[in-house]
Amino acid sequence: MIKFLSIFLLFTLLACQGKNSGNTQKKNKPAEKETNGITKFEFNEEMHNFGLLQSGEIIVYTFVFTNTGDKELKIDDVVTDCGCVHAEFLKEPVPPGKTGLIEVEFDSSGLFGRQFKTIEVHANTKKPKQLAIFAEVQNKHLEIKY
Repeated sequence: MIKFLSIFLLFTLLACQGKNSGNTQKKNKPAEKETNGITKFEFNEEMHNFGLLQSGEIIVYTFVFTNTGDKELKIDDVVTDCGCVHAEFLKEPVPPGKTGLIEVEFDSSGLFGRQFKTIEVHANTKKPKQLAIFAEVQNKHLEIKY
């Protein structure tokens, strides 16, 4: 009986292995960005701390970047993770060696405590650039007592 089960198990394993080995089809990789027109850029500062704020304050910070590549830098979009952060950028391409600006406005209305917000810059680069802002927001209408 043990011999019979061993042989049955061996045939089952071989049959399964045969089905897998016959499948030589390769999975398609997701298409990577075309390398034609890809450039690089670097920011003077990728994180900014606004410090202590009172809820309701609206403050602005300008991130400065330099096109360090050899092609024109074209920013397609700037995406924020919260409606309290709004970003503005120029639509014109930035030539190699020149600087550009991304202005970020943070509205602390209705917020409380430590805040961490991200900004993602999509351009003709290999990967989007991640930026971040921080703040400690005090809100006299929302007091948490421990």
